[in-house]
Amino acid sequence: MMIAFRRLAAVLVLPAVLALPAYVADPSPAAAQAVQAPDPLRAVLQESKDKNRGVAIHANGTTINAVVVAVDDRYVIAKSQQSSRIVIRIDRIDGVSSSF
Repeated sequence: MMIAFRRLAAVLVLPAVLALPAYVADPSPAAAQAVQAPDPLRAVLQESKDKNRGVAIHANGTTINAVVVAVDDRYVIAKSQQSSRIVIRIDRIDGVSSSF
């Protein structure tokens, strides 16, 4: 009886154990897309930096028209006609608009 149970357990458990690495190595398409999708806010800021074109940064009810100089993990550094250096925290930005 014990030998039959061991054989049955081996037949049931072995396919599950062999299929587990394939499941882990191949994540769902939604998870893979979430990892590859860039943040749209950072993408517009980076595009402003790369093309040296102006953007309107909407933060805390204020619109700041500027050209992005640098994008950090926490800050955006920009410049405008009125100010040579503007530092904005990214978590305070409500939105960004551009017309490239």
